[in-house]
Amino acid sequence: MLSMEQLSQIVNQHLGLSDHTGEIQHSTKWVIAESPLGGRGLFATEDIKSGEVLFVDRPLIHGPRSGTILQRGCTVCNKIESDTFFKCNKCALLLCSEKCENDVVHYDDCGVISGWKNKVPIEDVDDVLLSRTLTPIRALLLHEDQKKFMASLQAHVFPQHGSEIKELKEYFDITKEDEELMVLACCVLDANAFQIATPYGQKDMSLRGLYPVSALMNHNCVPNTRYSYNSDNQMTVKAVKPIQAGKEIFTCYSGMLWGTPARRLHLNKTKHFWCMCARCADPTERGTLLAALKCFNTSCPGSLLPIDPLKISTAWRCLDCSLKVPYNNICAIQAALGSLIGSLNFENIYELEKFFLTRVTKYVPKTNQIVLDLQCRLIWEFGEVDGHRWHELQESRLALKESLCRGTLRTLAALGVGDAHLRGLLLYHLHAALAERARRSPDLYEELKSEIESTIEQAYNILQGDVSSPPDLELRHKYLGPGCDKTHEERFFILDASDTCVST
Repeated sequence: MLSMEQLSQIVNQHLGLSDHTGEIQHSTKWVIAESPLGGRGLFATEDIKSGEVLFVDRPLIHGPRSGTILQRGCTVCNKIESDTFFKCNKCALLLCSEKCENDVVHYDDCGVISGWKNKVPIEDVDDVLLSRTLTPIRALLLHEDQKKFMASLQAHVFPQHGSEIKELKEYFDITKEDEELMVLACCVLDANAFQIATPYGQKDMSLRGLYPVSALMNHNCVPNTRYSYNSDNQMTVKAVKPIQAGKEIFTCYSGMLWGTPARRLHLNKTKHFWCMCARCADPTERGTLLAALKCFNTSCPGSLLPIDPLKISTAWRCLDCSLKVPYNNICAIQAALGSLIGSLNFENIYELEKFFLTRVTKYVPKTNQIVLDLQCRLIWEFGEVDGHRWHELQESRLALKESLCRGTLRTLAALGVGDAHLRGLLLYHLHAALAERARRSPDLYEELKSEIESTIEQAYNILQGDVSSPPDLELRHKYLGPGCDKTHEERFFILDASDTCVST
């Protein structure tokens, strides 16, 4: 295990803050120190402003995620829709073109895999398994200092972690040294990897990356940072709210709009700890009631919440009538709700809209995370997909989108998440809905102008430079944001003429 000083030196070199001699060239407003949560963490050494960049991290290794049900694609360009997929005749990795086959990325991957002796003919090697194991395979390409850095990070050591490497050995004769390093990489990735964002609206293979400095941040269900990616897979970490000197710097390992039971179970299953943060300890989650269920007393309009949310088997109690419900009964309801949601066709926007408008609140309160999830799905679809593009959107759906944006933004504000990435996306979609109203009814423009400008300004400040930001973000900010001297007609003529604003 590296000492704190040694780790700090490696981090400084990785971030380009020091030269090869270890001499500091640039300074930061944070340090690595012991955390009361256990292990290490990042702590502010000076007051940090909201929106301030803390650091720009790059992955030691990155590649396809390891989940068994994830869609697979080209192991170079990550494309998942192609009529030209083929397996490399040397390493069996899936590719989509001769260009990708000749890419330096494939050359390196292929060099490692083809260097192992085959136990079966190469055409019989499972390309899905190869995709799942490709990220830890790439750990073999790291130089010694990078391997040392990877080994210094927390690793999950339970038997299930690294099992994919044992499966890989059924196809290749892998040296003990290579096997041990790849298993270590799996254990470190499972503990620390971040899912890498894909370009907005683009269908690519789901990727993960081992961002070693970001991995040093501990979890909080109301984090004080957000992260974004550029086209080179670099991760920029920014403060989403002011951080006082001496305070710990947090990220979030779970869904922002999940209720406490779902978040805590997910964190325990994937990260092997039970979160004890202030949000998890508050049964109401700052008044958002994201986990709330309908009271079992049919004559009561109240909501059930866990009595002690930090105890996994706690009973639940109604906020109105104080009815107490045992944990096992709650589990049965949650399982039934899971089956109900699992039966939905999320590709069918009409089915989702009907379920949201007419059925979902028969089963759960309107504050429940299931409702919030459906709200977001509809927000992302209206105005963005074929048959529901902005110029095709019915007035009722335009009004619904605006209402859903406002409601979800209120929930985020209540949680106190600051300028989180999700807030930026919601502000963008609210802006787009308001702009579409003004485009259709020019007489409303002056009434809506202030909010149209403020929402795109806020969205731009949060999302600019992010590979997952909407492609027309810049254009909207330029022509519908504050400071534009164009008339209403000129502004909307430019947007109407833009394929990105109206048709994508």
